[in-house]
Amino acid sequence: MLAIQGLKCVYDTGSRGWAIELALKAEGEEAVRRFDVDGPEDAEMLIEAFDESTSSTFDPATGEIVFAYEYATLDDEDEDEDETDDEADEEEDEDAEVAEDDEDEVAEDEDEKVKA
Repeated sequence: MLAIQGLKCVYDTGSRGWAIELALKAEGEEAVRRFDVDGPEDAEMLIEAFDESTSSTFDPATGEIVFAYEYATLDDEDEDEDETDDEADEEEDEDAEVAEDDEDEVAEDEDEKVKA
């Protein structure tokens, strides 16, 4: 597997067709491989895939191009949000209880003042 360093869209005037060039790098050597594509849209799609990938490789034995991507797992984020929501709910409950206690104390103080 060779690391892909860059892609370039090329119109080959000799064959009158579109191609994509891969700039490859291996241990101490660099190479360029050209592959025919159906049109500039296909070349653009490959270039976008390369730009968005975290790593790109070319297997000269099979001619396969591999674009690898890293995605965040949504499950972990959902669990973190749930935990944060639970903690916020607990804090709100505690605040509500403290407010109720304060109201009870104020009411008792007012009752004592009325009696006096």
